[in-house]
Amino acid sequence: MQKSGGAAIPMELNFNELQFHIGSRKTVERMPELPAGRPFEEERIAFLNEVSKRLLSDKESKAYSDVVTFAFWIRKANMEKEKNAFLSDHRLRMGRGVVFHIAPSNVAVNYAYSFAVGFVLGNANIVRLPSREFRQTELINRAVSEALRQEEAYRKWGDYIVFLRYGRKKEINDYFSSICNVRVIWGGDKAIGEIRKSELPPRAGEITFADRYSICIVDAEEYLNTKDKERLAQDFYNDTYFTDQNACTSPRLVCWMGEHKRIEEAKEVFWEKLWETVERKYPFQPVQYVDKLTNSCLAAAAIEGIQVIRMKDNRIVRIELEKMTPRIQEYRGDSGVFYEYELGDVMELALICNEKLQTIAVWGDEKKVLPLIESGVKGIDRVVKIGKTMEFGFVWDGYDLRERLTRKVTKY
Repeated sequence: MQKSGGAAIPMELNFNELQFHIGSRKTVERMPELPAGRPFEEERIAFLNEVSKRLLSDKESKAYSDVVTFAFWIRKANMEKEKNAFLSDHRLRMGRGVVFHIAPSNVAVNYAYSFAVGFVLGNANIVRLPSREFRQTELINRAVSEALRQEEAYRKWGDYIVFLRYGRKKEINDYFSSICNVRVIWGGDKAIGEIRKSELPPRAGEITFADRYSICIVDAEEYLNTKDKERLAQDFYNDTYFTDQNACTSPRLVCWMGEHKRIEEAKEVFWEKLWETVERKYPFQPVQYVDKLTNSCLAAAAIEGIQVIRMKDNRIVRIELEKMTPRIQEYRGDSGVFYEYELGDVMELALICNEKLQTIAVWGDEKKVLPLIESGVKGIDRVVKIGKTMEFGFVWDGYDLRERLTRKVTKY
């Protein structure tokens, strides 16, 4: 990247290396000159609501719960609620300009939430789609594209939206980073390090959603008293298997609280109900069986005092911990690999509540987690009910995206 008078001049880009799904070279080149908008403008809310309606009326989209959840999240009623809550205290704000989003490769719908937030807050958006192809991504892209193309009132938003794919090339990241006002990176620590080699303009901001993990706490008595255990199994399935446990929100450690006898009773029912759900809904590939076996063997060899619990098959792999250890982070599996621990005191979790721990999903009294949070641990950004870990919000990973993706104008 060249510089003139202290300002970065965007380098030349070979646009032939870009695969555009929405937008074009001209769209990208015009974006830096577009005016920023007001957060939660009615026309922006209306456009997202149109995308929502198209997704909710699409029979194929209804087969994917993550697409349906996204469609409900961007509907007008929800955006109006967010608008009223935010603008009551932040009346004079504007979008930052161009937001460059880099989506994770292994989560189907994450990019769509990132885009929707950037868009409704008044920005133009360049979105690098997941490198892995998902049907959910295709369905959302189609709904956005149709809304732009078929509804005259929304065609102007085509200047503010680019969805594309490209290979892991620094010169492409250099270009998009040089023209953005905010860069949003979703990915592992290594990927973030590589992308950060691409320089940002002096006043540009950056939000990084790094490699993190989540856990679950189940009160045995509360669970045994739960009437609809099948529904709870489905909720836990959605939190974990639906993304192959690749989402940072997916619990990987299940902690049990209560009397030992009741915990043993609860475990037997909980895992059986989950197994029935997985057996019915989750399509396993042979490589997943091998990977899960390998992961459990490596963990057993490396971590003292653990035991792999025998199940019907390895649709569910349970690894019981004798004592809490941060080493479970080193041997996190996916596709249904769960560490398990019986908590005597919630403060035992302080050992693993570093900056990597994002969400605690709870079944029981969520207030029991408060002593842990108030002790000053560096982790824990969210405490939610089982089944709610995937629910997105404008506050994520401890960042208030409404603040970070807008500019406050002060008056005197």
